[in-house]
Amino acid sequence: MKLTIQITLAILIFCSLSCGNMRDVSIYEPSKSVSAFEQFPHKILFTNSEENGLWGIKNNTCKEVSFKTINSYIGKDHIYIKWNASKCNYIGMGLKWGNYKGKNLKPIIESTAIELRVRIDSGELSNVPMFFILEDYSGKQCRAKINYLDLEGGKIDTQWRRIRIPLQAFNYEKRGVNMSNIKELRLEFQRNGHLHIDNIVIVPHEYRYKNTSDKFTKVFDSHPVQLGVGKEYWWGINTKYSSRLKFGGFFKNESVVVDSDMSKDDSWNTFGFSPYQWMHVDLSSIYSSSAIKFKLKASELPKLQAFLFAYTGEKRRLQKTLNESHFIDKENGIFEAYLPLKSLIGYSEFRWDKLKEIRFRVLDGNQFEIGDFQLIEFRGDPKKPTEWKGI
Repeated sequence: MKLTIQITLAILIFCSLSCGNMRDVSIYEPSKSVSAFEQFPHKILFTNSEENGLWGIKNNTCKEVSFKTINSYIGKDHIYIKWNASKCNYIGMGLKWGNYKGKNLKPIIESTAIELRVRIDSGELSNVPMFFILEDYSGKQCRAKINYLDLEGGKIDTQWRRIRIPLQAFNYEKRGVNMSNIKELRLEFQRNGHLHIDNIVIVPHEYRYKNTSDKFTKVFDSHPVQLGVGKEYWWGINTKYSSRLKFGGFFKNESVVVDSDMSKDDSWNTFGFSPYQWMHVDLSSIYSSSAIKFKLKASELPKLQAFLFAYTGEKRRLQKTLNESHFIDKENGIFEAYLPLKSLIGYSEFRWDKLKEIRFRVLDGNQFEIGDFQLIEFRGDPKKPTEWKGI
């Protein structure tokens, strides 16, 4: 009897200790968060001609389309197109994306891009006259084009290069396109050229240049403002691919050394930068009394063209070709340039609260350094930028 009681007590003590160490277990495992991209079922647009259909591939006097089986990026074959638009009003083709099922792109607009691989047979291009068009089931269309910022390495050559077109780059809001019911993607070609195309897919993508909320807007309401601080916010300058443009060090802040005969057609002649970290820059309170100032180190003045771009608005681009009236000779090969914002044609229609980029194109000039960009106060005659006593 005593032995039985002892065994029973031992069992009770063991159970008590064991239960104290036990944890509650739910029969339901917590669900893993699935992103909108992962849920999107139509990620593949083209990997080969057998699995992904196309239309508009019939050859005519303006275009030749074929499927090449040699040196494809992925799959059995890839698209090759050669075109000349001089005799045709339209050259294009369409992808039977998802077998024409209606595709809801709204949940992934801010987080994805259309990615493809391209190459050419010889030479090197900095761009190609190719447009991407999304069409909804009401027939409305929106488009986007290849931008230097979207192009891997800033060039197209004999290697397969990646191109990404962020969905936010399409002007769908302006065109009233229903992004929740997209029918197809079209590729449109202008002028003339040839191109190998492969692996058109939807991929995750963080779009640094998208339309953003107010918290991503940088407001400047006083002078001076240092522009283009940080080489990571510049484009068009990469010595790995071209030695014609490279970052310099003569001036205090960021500068570019140009070392090439820009009168030649094959010279890469364009570079640009964000005024402030690719944010929306708001100059709306000071633009009317502002000028862009920069410095040059040169034996003679180059011919330059300046551009300003906005993120949104009816008029998104302003431009000006600079002449001698914009420069002051500071001697010893140093020049200061002044570009009043009110001297730009159409400035009153420009969204000064949505400034995106400042860009320069070198039209002529062999060797010089340009840099130390600023926004300064200017209250003189925009037609006579260097005559204002305030500078």
